[in-house]
Amino acid sequence: MDFFRLFKALAGSHDYQYFALAEVLGEEDAFDLHLPYSLHNIPDVWIDGGRGGIEHKDPMVEHLRGSTVACSMDAQDSSSALCRSGRVNSAVVIPLQTAAGKRFGLLMLGNAQRPRHDQLAVIAHDAAVVFQRYFEAILSLDSISGLNDREIQIVRWTSEGKTSVEIAIILGLSEHTVNSYIAAILRKLHVVNRAQMVAFALRSGLIN
Repeated sequence: MDFFRLFKALAGSHDYQYFALAEVLGEEDAFDLHLPYSLHNIPDVWIDGGRGGIEHKDPMVEHLRGSTVACSMDAQDSSSALCRSGRVNSAVVIPLQTAAGKRFGLLMLGNAQRPRHDQLAVIAHDAAVVFQRYFEAILSLDSISGLNDREIQIVRWTSEGKTSVEIAIILGLSEHTVNSYIAAILRKLHVVNRAQMVAFALRSGLIN
């Protein structure tokens, strides 16, 4: 599936000409459109002098780091360097989150009028639906691909309701080794317990 076209069509359906999707990192990090899995159609010359990032102090990036709720901005009154560079009328800022807890953000910019509250809710909903498809097709597979064969076996046996002791017997390992594998899997999948691990694996198609 061509997700670039899908996000571009999403923006266009709400009268926005430009979009940018990227992961939201630390407090001092730019909104980097050169990161893996970032998508955008914003001209490079608009973005941090062509370096591919929107500075961390930009109000749109600050909103992505500090909120989970979509917002809109009147670009003419905004202090955003990106908005000024693009000479757009309005922008929409949509915080997004994967099932594994990674934070992303979607920006839409263009000549559309600033949306009303009810229109913004529709835009945010549409964006969440498209992002969920993107996560299921692309992002979750990246997390799963980081598991080795032994870790995948342990996820599958855990999904069958087996305890660490039972898995250790089945695989010929010690209980301590199985628990170490499980701790590594939790870190790789960015989840906090076995139930979330299994749920993530089911959503990602790793197990049936």
